[in-house]
Amino acid sequence: MPRFETWPDAGIGGRIGRGDYAGCWVVAECDQVPFLPPFEYHLILPATELLKEDGSFLLVSGCEDRLNPDGGGLIDLLTDELDVAWSTERADYLAALDAWSEDLEHRIDEERKQQGLRPFDWAAPGGARRHGRWWQGWLSSRRP
Repeated sequence: MPRFETWPDAGIGGRIGRGDYAGCWVVAECDQVPFLPPFEYHLILPATELLKEDGSFLLVSGCEDRLNPDGGGLIDLLTDELDVAWSTERADYLAALDAWSEDLEHRIDEERKQQGLRPFDWAAPGGARRHGRWWQGWLSSRRP
């Protein structure tokens, strides 16, 4: 795991090495900029819940933690249990966020389909006004 002081401002991306989500991206986003101790982050995972290889619960997406200099934090647990290879390269961080965003879009479209609704128009999110500014901003950031 890269030392926190070497992380880019936004965070880091990594790939899971084993388990049901092997090859999938994960994100560790910094909760504070500039970096002032205690260093805090939250994890964005490829599923709402991740399980260990034995099927027992591991982590929930969005969980937050502080950096523990001696290890033992949630990011260390994730890294050790699922053999995550982390990268401080911005391109990897952006690829991880894109993978998460595409997965979220797919899940939302599937839920809408099950409810008998049309898929959402991700290229023109103007109809998202009722969802608030954060939602509009996120959807706008997904435009090609």
